[in-house]
Amino acid sequence: MNGKKRFTNRLFSIIFAGLFIAALIVFPLAKAFGTFSGKELLNALSKPSISKILQFTLFQSLLSTALSFLIGLPAAYFFARSRGILTRILNYITFIPFFLPSISMVVGFLVLYGKQGIINNLARVLGFSQINILYSFGAIILGHVFYNSPILVRVVGDSLKSIPKEFIEATKIDGASGIKSFFKLELPLVMPSIVTSLILIFSYCFTSFAVVLILGGSQFATLEVAIYMYFRLLARPDIALALAIVQFLFIFAYGLALFFIEKRTKFKAGESYHFRSAPLKTYTVFYLLFEGLPVIAAIAGSVYNFATHSFTFDRIKHVFSFSRWEMLNTSPIGAFVRSIVVSLITALFGVVLFFFITWKLRESRYSSLFIRLLSLISVSITPAILALSYSIIYGTIPVVIKLIFAYLVIAFPVAIGLMHSRISSLDKTPLEASMIDGANALQRFWYILLPLMKQTFLSTFAIIFAISMGEFAASLIIGGEKFPTATVAIYRLISARYVSEARFISALLIVAVFTFIGLTTKIFVYPSKVNDNIHNNI
Repeated sequence: MNGKKRFTNRLFSIIFAGLFIAALIVFPLAKAFGTFSGKELLNALSKPSISKILQFTLFQSLLSTALSFLIGLPAAYFFARSRGILTRILNYITFIPFFLPSISMVVGFLVLYGKQGIINNLARVLGFSQINILYSFGAIILGHVFYNSPILVRVVGDSLKSIPKEFIEATKIDGASGIKSFFKLELPLVMPSIVTSLILIFSYCFTSFAVVLILGGSQFATLEVAIYMYFRLLARPDIALALAIVQFLFIFAYGLALFFIEKRTKFKAGESYHFRSAPLKTYTVFYLLFEGLPVIAAIAGSVYNFATHSFTFDRIKHVFSFSRWEMLNTSPIGAFVRSIVVSLITALFGVVLFFFITWKLRESRYSSLFIRLLSLISVSITPAILALSYSIIYGTIPVVIKLIFAYLVIAFPVAIGLMHSRISSLDKTPLEASMIDGANALQRFWYILLPLMKQTFLSTFAIIFAISMGEFAASLIIGGEKFPTATVAIYRLISARYVSEARFISALLIVAVFTFIGLTTKIFVYPSKVNDNIHNNI
C-alpha cells in the first residue's frame, strides 16, 4: 500500500470514529449540558438534599473500594500462587463484573439474604434469630464487594503471577519470611496493578445503580440513582442534569488518573512461583462461597420457593404467556425476547463498526493511544448520563434505536479493546502475499482475514450481546414503560410483588448470557486469553 492511500485510510478512519463519538456522545451531551448555566448548576448543587447525595456517593464508594481490596487481596494471592480446581473456579469468578447482569445479582441477593431467604431459613432451623441484611447500607456495601472484588482478584492476581519465581526464591535464600517477601518484594512490584484495580472498583461503586436502587431501598441514592429519580419519577430534569454534569466530570477525572497512573510491569514475566497454604486455601473456599452462592441462589430460586419449601411452576407458567401485562406494556416473555433481538442487532452492528474503526487505524503509530482516548471518553459517560442526554436531545428517535446507540457506547471500551488487541498482533504476511497475487479486498477478507479473525469476531459479538442483555440503567430511563427490556421487566415485577416471575426471568437472563458466551467463544475453554484482553483494554 502506497503512502498516499495509507494516509487516506487513516484520515477516513479517524473521521469515521470521530463521527461515532460526536453523534453518540459529544453532541447529545453538549446539547443537554449546554442548556444549563453555571449559576443554575451551583443553585442545584447547593440544595441540602443534593449535597447529601454527593456525600453518600463518595462515602459508600470509598468504603466499598477499601473492603473490596481487603477481601479480594488474599484470594488474588491464592489465585497467583496456587494451582488446582479452586484456582480454576476462581478464574471463572472473575467474569462476574462483566457478564453477570446486575439485576440478576440483586435477585440472587434477595433469594439468599432476604427475610424468607436461604440464610434466614437456615438460621431459623438452627435456632438463631433472623438476620436483616437487605434494604440497608450494609446490603449496598455487600453487593459492591461481591460485584467488584473479582476485578482485584484478576488484575492483581495476574500481576503477582507474572513475577518470576527466581525473584521470590532469592529472598527466601536471604532468609526472608513469606510475609516479609510479600511486603518488601511482591507488593511494590504489583502496586501499579493495585492502583489500577482500585480506581476501576471505585468508579464502578461511584456509578452504582441496580445495587443501590434495589438492595439499598428508597432511603439511599447514589448520583446514578438520583439522576433516574429526578428525571423519571420527580420530573426535575434540571436537577438530573446538574447531577449528570458532576458525575461526568468526576468519572472523567478518574479515567484520566487511570490513564496516566497505569503502567506496565518493568520486569520480564517468568515462571510463576507456587506454594501451598492451608489458611489461604480455607479463606479462598469461603470467598468462593460468598461469590458463588448468590448466583446459585438466583437460578435455584427461579423454580423453588425457600420460604414455603415448594416449587413455583404454577406461577412461572404465566411467564410463557404472550398476553399483555399492564405493568410491562407487554408480556414477561415478550420483554425477554425483545432484549434478545435488540442485543443481537447491537452485537452485529457493533462488530462491524468496531472492526472497521480498528482495521483502518491498524497502521497508525498512534492507534493504541487513539483507541484508549476514545475508550476513556466513552467509559466516562455512565448509562444514566447517556440515557438522560438521549431522552432530552433525541426525543423523536424511536426508543429501540436509542437503546442500540446506548448499548454500543457502553460496550465500546471492552469490545474495541478486544478487537484492537487481535488486529495489532495479526500476522500481515498472508494478506500482503494475496495482494501481490491480485486478490481483491472482498477475497482477502473472506479467505484470509475472516478465518484469522473469526474467534475475535465471535468473542466481541458475545461480549456486546452480554453487556446489552444485562444493561439496566439505560434501559430503564430510555425504555421505561414504552419499551421494557428483560432487566426492566424484572425490576417492575419485583416492585409489583410478582417475585416468582421476576426470579424466573432473571434466571433465564443468566442462562441466556452465559450459554451464548459459551457457544460463541472459547471463553470456557481458554478463559484466561479472553479475560486478559478484557482487563488489559478496559
